[in-house]
Amino acid sequence: MLTQRQMLRPQARSYSCRRPVKCFASASVTTVARPTQTASEAPIEVDVEALNKRLEARAKAMIQLEEQEVATRTKVKFILKQRVGLGESWKMVGKCPELGSMVPEVAPYMQWNNGDVWTYEAKIRPGTFTYKAVLRKPDGQYLWEDGKDRTLEVPVDAPAMEVDIANVRFP
Repeated sequence: MLTQRQMLRPQARSYSCRRPVKCFASASVTTVARPTQTASEAPIEVDVEALNKRLEARAKAMIQLEEQEVATRTKVKFILKQRVGLGESWKMVGKCPELGSMVPEVAPYMQWNNGDVWTYEAKIRPGTFTYKAVLRKPDGQYLWEDGKDRTLEVPVDAPAMEVDIANVRFP
């Protein structure tokens, strides 16, 4: 620690880092900041190859688990008979991951077939879900079907089922 006399005579000491500080007395005081090494300057060694191998192994395990689950799911075919304008398309939006979790941007497109029949097939996990037909306009906007959400009950042991969507109305 510096004495008061040493503080009044800063030129007597040599420091690498000086900052003048104003005092109410007519003397100036120089404070010294000791340079410190930050944690970000310390070298960090990461075994990227080992991390990638671990990530790859996890991804493969997740894929195998998903494939086992999908094999036991019910194949559901949605059928919608509705004419749309040029550039418009239908999407099935529902409260299950296979139908986009009620997010139309993520939901799957239905495929157009002759006679203005739109279809979508997916293996859906058992349970009760709500869903709606959503029309995607050419400008990218979505027009939701009017009325209450439709309900889909997917049984546990059914190999396949068809869902006819009728009376689609818009606000």
